[in-house]
Amino acid sequence: MEMTFPASFRDLPPKWAHFCLGIERFMRKELGVAPEDLQVLCAFSGGADSTALLLALHCLSLKNGGRVCAAHLDHGLRPKSDEDVLWCRQLCGQLNIPFQTERTDVAAEADASGRGIEETARVVRYKFLKQARSAEKLDWIATGHHLGDLSEDVVMRLVRGTGWPGLSGMPGVDRERSLMRPLLLTEKKTLCAFLETLGVSWREDETNADESMKRNRIRHTLMPLMLEENPNFPDSVARLWRLGRIDADYWLMQMNEATAGDLLSSAVLEEAHKALRLRLYKKYLDAVGSGQALADTLLKLDEAWLETRFGAVFQFPGDRVAKISPKGVLFGFKD
Repeated sequence: MEMTFPASFRDLPPKWAHFCLGIERFMRKELGVAPEDLQVLCAFSGGADSTALLLALHCLSLKNGGRVCAAHLDHGLRPKSDEDVLWCRQLCGQLNIPFQTERTDVAAEADASGRGIEETARVVRYKFLKQARSAEKLDWIATGHHLGDLSEDVVMRLVRGTGWPGLSGMPGVDRERSLMRPLLLTEKKTLCAFLETLGVSWREDETNADESMKRNRIRHTLMPLMLEENPNFPDSVARLWRLGRIDADYWLMQMNEATAGDLLSSAVLEEAHKALRLRLYKKYLDAVGSGQALADTLLKLDEAWLETRFGAVFQFPGDRVAKISPKGVLFGFKD
């Protein structure tokens, strides 16, 4: 099929103009990101998801102004990855979109760090994107995560034992990292149809079939079973995501009114419902340092506070501790 890039937003077929406007509404209403004069870096792997994202952002920039750039990280994991780089560079050239690329030996990085391949790839990818955004003086990084990715993420979080509202899946926007996911509630089949209409191909990553990676195992084993039981499972995930964002915003407001310093005071705890107390414990721990605070330990901490077991100390990953005192719960590092 011949590529038919629109010269202006009005040149888009009506169906796909509405598609782009839907992404614009999602950015504005759900993510709180104004699409006008948007300065954005597209994480561009060359796959269908990121290619559709790049085209959609390009079309919206024709309508709203702003600037779109693209960045591609070659993980050095596949023999033909250099062909992906060339393909991405050529597409960006046709669209007159600035393009950055870099090659990293992810396997060597994983060996040196002791992390798995998936985690290492994620860490180096976001480090590269952060540097690329800064170099181009852009406001946001946009990634092509879609509703299928969100569904897989919810299942993975369920398997890990994630609590609510984190169980509703990855956020659509992360302001601390200047990161947004404009396609998060869009189905992949819609993205592919968008590209096919414009006559744009994409690259297929054969490592997506490698079931030694956890996400691929979820995708190829659990997800088909979920869809067999409930074909509308992605729609359910989209509703769950929206409810989770509402609840997360509510609890953030409650915690912001109650947090300061390293002492969570008895006055605050005595007025708080247990649901709020547990979230406050976690927020104070996160302020001390990184590490996963297990729900069982948080529950034991709350039980100790209710029983006024002054002097009791609870340890958390990252050498963090919480100590019960007459004044409240004191958070810090292990001596």
